[in-house]
Amino acid sequence: MPYPFEYAVVNKSEEKLFRDKLPHVSSSIPELFRTMSIAYRSIEQRNIYGKYGGLRRDNGFETSLNLVWVAMLNDHIIGIDADISTYVDVLRALCLKWYQFGNSLDACLFFGYYFYLFNSQSKFIVRDQIKDLKFLIDNANRTTQDPATLSLIKPSYSGAWYQTDQGIGDKMSNIFIKNGDLSKVGLPLPGYQLTFSETYQYDLRAPHFISEEQIEKPVIQDGKVIISCPKCRQRCRGAKFEHIEMTCPKCSQKWTQKI
Repeated sequence: MPYPFEYAVVNKSEEKLFRDKLPHVSSSIPELFRTMSIAYRSIEQRNIYGKYGGLRRDNGFETSLNLVWVAMLNDHIIGIDADISTYVDVLRALCLKWYQFGNSLDACLFFGYYFYLFNSQSKFIVRDQIKDLKFLIDNANRTTQDPATLSLIKPSYSGAWYQTDQGIGDKMSNIFIKNGDLSKVGLPLPGYQLTFSETYQYDLRAPHFISEEQIEKPVIQDGKVIISCPKCRQRCRGAKFEHIEMTCPKCSQKWTQKI
């Protein structure tokens, strides 16, 4: 079964833009992909329960990861004082883009294994790495405002999430995360951690965390469904079906979602 992000479409002209606008990242991310590919091949063997059964070997991964953090700071796409979730989400966007340029799928699967499935452990390691970098990098809080550069790391999700009995989805894309791949958390911010611990169908288009305040649960009354427009937040009403297509009467925004 293909992974949800596997056939994501990319404009090939973006590769030149990526190399021009992010020279430090472009020189360091190939080594990160090489080490992640090796690491994934060491764990991809599964046991009879479908869980990873290999012995993880990722020599060089954490070193190359550290170099990518430095590259991100030197290219000014993130500030040294950004929170760890922001670091991981920007790296996710960079890895997804690099994969779309024709690079290793296995590397992306190890990213999913490391940053989604073992989120708590990976955040602890990243936090230590960033803490050490604060003593090495000057002027790292200056982030770029260049629109072309920012377009390379823009979110692949809309942030307009909805919840059904089966899981959580994005109104403006076909991203949908099943309940078994979610872990509800209360601190430090109530929401859902994406782990993909049931299906292992990692989707690098999705963030690793969705806060509860970003999620809407449709209101159903008398065979009708009431939901908010993802663009203007207008409350919209429509017939209840398992899968609906909506058009906002106020701003004409169209979207689809499951109910």
